[in-house]
Amino acid sequence: MLESLFIRNLVLVTELQLDFAPGFLTVTGETGAGKSLILGALKLLAGARAPASLIRRGAASCEVAGSFVVPMWHPAVKESLEAKLDQYGLPPVEDGRLLLRRTVTESGSRAFINGSPVTAAILKEFGELLIDIHGPNESHSLLAPAKQLRLLDLYCGDDTLLQEVSAAWREVIATRKALADLQQDGLNPEEQALFAHQLKEIDDAGLTANEEEELLERHRLVANAARLQSLAGSLAQGLSQGDNSLVDILVPWIRQAEELAQLDPAKGEEFQNRLDGISNDLSDLGYELENYAGTLDFDGEALQEMNDRIELIQKLKRRYGATLEDVLATAERLRTRLAKAASRAADLEALQEKEATAVKKHLDACKRLTAQRKASADALAPAITAKLQNLGFQKALFEVRVAEAAPGATGADAVEFFFAPNLGEPIAPLRLAASSGEVARVMLAIKTVLSDVDDVPVLVFDEIDANIGGRTAAAVAEELHAVGKKHQVFSITHLPLIAAAGDRQFLVEKRVEEDRTITAMRPLNAKERILEITRMLGADATDAAAVAHAKELLQNN
Repeated sequence: MLESLFIRNLVLVTELQLDFAPGFLTVTGETGAGKSLILGALKLLAGARAPASLIRRGAASCEVAGSFVVPMWHPAVKESLEAKLDQYGLPPVEDGRLLLRRTVTESGSRAFINGSPVTAAILKEFGELLIDIHGPNESHSLLAPAKQLRLLDLYCGDDTLLQEVSAAWREVIATRKALADLQQDGLNPEEQALFAHQLKEIDDAGLTANEEEELLERHRLVANAARLQSLAGSLAQGLSQGDNSLVDILVPWIRQAEELAQLDPAKGEEFQNRLDGISNDLSDLGYELENYAGTLDFDGEALQEMNDRIELIQKLKRRYGATLEDVLATAERLRTRLAKAASRAADLEALQEKEATAVKKHLDACKRLTAQRKASADALAPAITAKLQNLGFQKALFEVRVAEAAPGATGADAVEFFFAPNLGEPIAPLRLAASSGEVARVMLAIKTVLSDVDDVPVLVFDEIDANIGGRTAAAVAEELHAVGKKHQVFSITHLPLIAAAGDRQFLVEKRVEEDRTITAMRPLNAKERILEITRMLGADATDAAAVAHAKELLQNN
C-alpha cells in the first residue's frame, strides 16, 4: 500500500505530507479544488511524462515521493519487486518499504528508487507493479490483452501448467539457439575446400617443431664445406703434417730441454716433460684436423635440397604464421574446424530431433493450459457479468474469449475480454466497447471478482461516479469498499454515497495565502466528515435534515 506521500511545488501545492492507511479511501472537495492532485502525483511516481508545466510558478523544481509497503497478502508483488531491484542493482527493500521519488526541473526530470537514480522507464516498471489508475483519461492496464491473460491465469489459481509451459518454452528457445549457433559455425563448400587445401599444404611439408633451427645449422656447414676443409687442412699441415711444421720446429728445442734435464734433473725434467707434452698435443691436434677435413665433403645436391626446404618453410610462415610453431598451430586449428564440420551433419540432425521433441512437449503443455484457461473463462465471465449487473449494467454482456495464438512462454492463447453495455449492441473487445464513463465501473467489477488474485496493491478510481446515482451509486460504493479489503483503494468522487463508504476520507481545498492560490489536502475527522458529506448533499451545517442524512450515510457504511 501507499504509506505516505510527499509533494512539493506541484502545480498549486506548495508542500504537503500525507499519511495513508489500508482500505478504501475517498477524496472529495469542491469542483476545481484540485482533487486530482493525488492522481497526478501517483502518475509521476509510476513513470508518467513529467513536463516542466507541473512546477509551481516561481519555483525552480517540484518533487513527489511515495513510501510503499507491500502487505503479506501480496507476496507476488514482493517477489517481483525484489527481483527487479536485484536485476537493476538497486538497494534492497528495508523494513518492507520501497521509496519512489521524482523531481522535475525546467531541464527535465530525475527518478530515484530507494535513493538510487534510475530512468523513467525503470520507474514505470516498478510503478506498474504497485499502482493501477482508472480514470477517463488513463490508459488502463486491464485493457491490454496481455494483462487480461495474466488475470485469467491468476483466476485459475493453480499455475503449475503455466510454469510447465514456460519451462518447456525455455527449452525450445535454448535448443533453437544451439541449432542457430551450429548452423552459423558451419563451413560452406568453398570454405571447406580452402581449409582442406591449406591443411594438406602444411601436412605435406612434414614439419617438426625444432626442424628449422637444425636445418639452418646443417645448411651452414654444407654451404661452407670447401672453406672449412681448406682451413682444417692448412691447420693440420702447419701444426704437424707438413714440412717445417710446428712439431718439426720444436725438435731442436726438445733436444736442448733433454740436455737441460741431464744437467739439472730437479728442474730440467719438468721443463722437458712440458715441452714434450706441447709437441704431443700439436701432433694430436694436427691429426684431428686432418681427420675433420676428411669428413667434409661439398654435396651440391644436398645443399639444393636444404635450400628448397628452407624456402618451403619460409613460404608456409608467410602464409600461416610468423614462426614454425604458429604454422603447426594453424594446422591444428584447421584440422579441428574440418573435423567439426565433418561431424556437423550428425550434430545438426541430433539438435533438430531435440528441437522437435521440445516443441512437441511445449505444445502438449499448451493444449492442457488452453483447456484450463477455457474452463476458467467459462466461470470468470458469469461472475463479472453478475457484478456488472449490480453496478448498473442490467443487460450487459461480458465474455472472456480464449483464441489461438502463436506459441510462446505464456502458452498458445490470446485472451481478451469482450463487453456489450446494452441489450442489442454488438459485443466487442472491452478496449473498444466501453466509454470513458463506463470503463471505470467495468474495471471495478473485474477488480472485485479478481480481488483475491489481482496483485496490484494500490488502485485509484477517478470519476467512477460519472453519470450514476441512486442504487447504482450505492452498489459502486459497496464494491469499492469490498475491493478495499484486499487492496488500498483511492476514489476521487463527487457522490456522497461513495464518499461516506470510505474507511477514511480526505478533503482537497483551495485557499489564498499572500495573494497566491494554494491547494491542500487533509484527512477528515468524524465531525468534519459529517460536514463534508452534508456539503456534498447540497446543504450546509444549518440544514438539520441534510446533517442527519449525512450521519445516516456514514453510519450505514
